[in-house]
Order: sequence, then C-alpha cells, then structure tokens
Amino acid sequence: MKHVDLIGTRHYSFIFSGATTVLALLLLVVLGLKPGIEFTSGTTALIAFDSTVSQEDLRAVYADLGHEEAQIQSTDPNEYLIRTRELEVPPGSFTEFEPEATPDAGGGMGPAPLAEVGTVALGAEGATEDVDMFEASAGDVCAFGEVADTQPAGSRVSVNEVITSCAGGTIYRVTTSDGSLGLVEETQTHDFVEAGAEEETPTESPVSQNAGERTEIEQRLFDEFGNFEVREFASVSAVVSGVAVRNTAVAVVVASLFIMAYVAFAFSSLPRPFRYATCAIVALVHDVIFVLGAFALFGALFGTEINLMFVTGLLTVIGFSVHDTIVVFDRIRENIKVAPSASLHENVNSALLQTMARSVNTSVTILLTAAAMLALGGVTIREFLLVILVGVLIGTYSSVGIAAQLLVAWEDGDLHRFFRRGRRVEQAA
Repeated sequence: MKHVDLIGTRHYSFIFSGATTVLALLLLVVLGLKPGIEFTSGTTALIAFDSTVSQEDLRAVYADLGHEEAQIQSTDPNEYLIRTRELEVPPGSFTEFEPEATPDAGGGMGPAPLAEVGTVALGAEGATEDVDMFEASAGDVCAFGEVADTQPAGSRVSVNEVITSCAGGTIYRVTTSDGSLGLVEETQTHDFVEAGAEEETPTESPVSQNAGERTEIEQRLFDEFGNFEVREFASVSAVVSGVAVRNTAVAVVVASLFIMAYVAFAFSSLPRPFRYATCAIVALVHDVIFVLGAFALFGALFGTEINLMFVTGLLTVIGFSVHDTIVVFDRIRENIKVAPSASLHENVNSALLQTMARSVNTSVTILLTAAAMLALGGVTIREFLLVILVGVLIGTYSSVGIAAQLLVAWEDGDLHRFFRRGRRVEQAA
C-alpha cells in the first residue's frame, strides 16, 4: 500500500468535509434540534395500561384536558411516553420508588413474619375474661408452658398455624397486633375466618392524590381506560432547563480547550506543535457539527430529542475523535524520528497507511456493539447510542480526511494560497 497517496487527494477530502459541514449547518438552521425535557421546561410521564389503549384515544383525552401540545410515543405495547408543557404540580406531590426491605437472617431485621392462615377472636362466645396465650413446653406445642401474653376477650388475632395433631383438641398458633406470639386452644376462641374469605377491599386507585394537574389527568385516564401504572414522572422547570443548556455548552468548550492544550503539549517535541492541536480541534468541531446536523434530521424524521444522554454521547464522541487523531499524530511523530529528511507529506501519508487498519477495526467493533444494543432495545439510552453510531463513523473519517490532511496543507502553504486567492477575488469584485 506504499504507492497509495492519501495526502495527494486532500483537496477532495476538503471538498467533501466542507460540503457535509455546510449541509449539517443548513439542517440545524432550517430544521433545528428537538430539545428534550432537560433543555425545555415540561413534564414527561411513562404510563403502562392494563388494557389495550391506542395512541389516538390517548391523544384525544389529553387534548380534551387542554394539552393539545402533548407528544405521545409508544415504547411498548400499551406503554406510552407522554410529554406535555410543565404541569402545575404542588411541591411534595412526586412519588418515588422505594424498594421494599426483605428479611435477612443475618441482617438484624428480626424474624420473618409468619404466614397468616386466618383470623380468630379470643375468648369463647360471650366470654368477658382475659385470655392467656402460652408458650410451648420444651418445644411440644401440645403441652403449654409459661404464659406468653394476655389479651382481652374479643381481641382479633392472626392465626399462623392450625395444629390438629394434639390429643386435647385443636390448637391455634396466633400473633397479636403488637407482634406477640403464643398458643391458644380452639375452645378459647370463636369466629375463625379463613384467609382470603374476608370481604374483598376495592382495588386501590392508581391516581395520585392532591397532585394538581397530575391528579386531574390521571383520574381522567383511569375513568377512560381503567387501571394503569405510572412508571416514571419527571417535571423540569425553565430555570433548570436553562442551567442544563449552559452547562452543556460550558462542558463542550472546556473539553475542547483542555484537549487543545494537551495535544500541543504532547507534540511539543515536533516543530510547530500548535498546528497539531489546531488541526485536532478543527476535526473535532467538524465531527460535532456533523452529529448536530444528523440529529436535526433525526428529529424532523423520527422525533428524536436531544437530552442529557445525547450530551453524554457527544462528549464521548469528542474524546474518541481526538483519540483517533492522536493515534495518527503519534505515528507521524515516530515517522519523523525515523526519517527526519523525508517531507511531512511522505511521513503523514505513511502514518495514515500504517494506522488505517487499526482505526477501521476499532471503529467497526464499536459500531457493531452500539448497533446491536440499539437493535435489541434500550430506549433509555437510545440517543446515546445514536450519537455513538454517527460520531464514531464521522470521527474515523475526520482523523484521516481532515486532521492529518489539514496538517500537510498548512505546512505546504495551501491555506495561505487559498486565503490569498480569496482576497484577490474580493479586490477584483
């Protein structure tokens, strides 16, 4: 492959890069990005219905409630992600998932509660005297030992076990409301009710209470479609969204400045190290603009939003783009040490050919992994994966077609001639 002159085709690379950059900027201006809730004030809810609910019926309900702006997206069968303007929700009305504590034999949480087979009232029918509950004598439940607790007649207790193997009659192992355990004879009880035979309580409504507009919407959904589960509910104010936009811009700028300083320092042993840093940043800016343009198109075609996962992916792409560029630059440095008399054109071309296989193999591995994750599901990180797919693809190209090519163009005076030609055209006009 030594006869292949990649640097000699740099003018075509610059034309292609310039065309894609202009196209991306046009898409950004004409279509614009579709900001997610993190960048605009609004409310999102992820709701799963027990019954079949169509997107059209759901949209009609929201429109009837005054939310014609509601954006409804199906994420699973009968599960929808719904975005509206910021709802008027009073403080403290948000619900958070709290995992239930599970008993742990060695965790100091006490014994696991016994299963309940029913309930019974202590004392024989009409009895008024207190009823004693006993401990088992030497582990024999048929022989009572010391009194474990005393309860008033008529107290209702949980029956955890019905023991019918005793010669003296049936014995109940019971638990009081305050957690006391004991044994009591069946003759000292009345009105046994088997578990599950109690009067059924009505199904608890999924509607959040005293939650402002949220309560109104959920009540209407419950009336129209029946039971449902609110799996996520998030509301972001305009103040919070403004902070997110500012922090995102600051993160990208700061990352670029640090990268530029690092590249200049890393290649300080070479002539004009600042050029290496500048070329790396130009390639980085090209990649960022391309990704933004792609997401402007995705937003118009598929409703793809930019959110904090998008920002995470963009910063990852920035790191990958610079990493790929530095690999090429590092090979250029080694080639200059080996052949200092060779021109920069020759050393850069050799570096590109030497690192081409490594760059392509690395990128293909990342692309296949991201594509598999995107295909197999992953709605919550979909934007992140899309950024990785687009960014890695264009980043691999920019390290070869922009950064290294621009370095040679700068050394050979192409940029000076280009700008001088532009001034002559302006003077002639």
